[in-house]
Amino acid sequence: AHFPHHSRFVEVGTYLGRSLCSLAEVTQISGKRHQVIGVDTCLGSGPEGLQLKDYHAAAVQQGGGTFAGTLHRNILACGHEKNVSIIIADSMTAAEFFADASIDWVHLDARHDYASLTSDIASWLPKVKKGGWLTGDDYDYAKWPEVIAAVADALPNAAAWSTQQWRWIVS
Repeated sequence: AHFPHHSRFVEVGTYLGRSLCSLAEVTQISGKRHQVIGVDTCLGSGPEGLQLKDYHAAAVQQGGGTFAGTLHRNILACGHEKNVSIIIADSMTAAEFFADASIDWVHLDARHDYASLTSDIASWLPKVKKGGWLTGDDYDYAKWPEVIAAVADALPNAAAWSTQQWRWIVS
């Protein structure tokens, strides 16, 4: 309801597309035409977090070194192939494809280490329109302290939003 017709939404770090398909479904239900774009290397993140767990290893191995095929099949299975686009690239490269102030909402859920998230914020913040949102996932001190630190340092006035999410509204 917040976003006007023809808004552009980008999710950076899509993994197998669950939240990407959910976003596409919400935009479809809204009755407004929106552009939904997912960005991922489809190579996995490798070990990360306090436990250095490799959350994507099985999907990468099953796909022969990439989960791009599984991601695409999942979007097809959800029936959103006409309103979801995928960019297979690293976050910084993909950000270069967009003009400044051209995106209504960017959601960051790629790498969860301090340096990567700080770079993601720096790369994507200029791409968000005035009044648009820059948000992120895994805002949980117990599991992802580097996410909390990166957001606090890069966007000191960002606020917790929804469950384990953070949000910055661009002014």
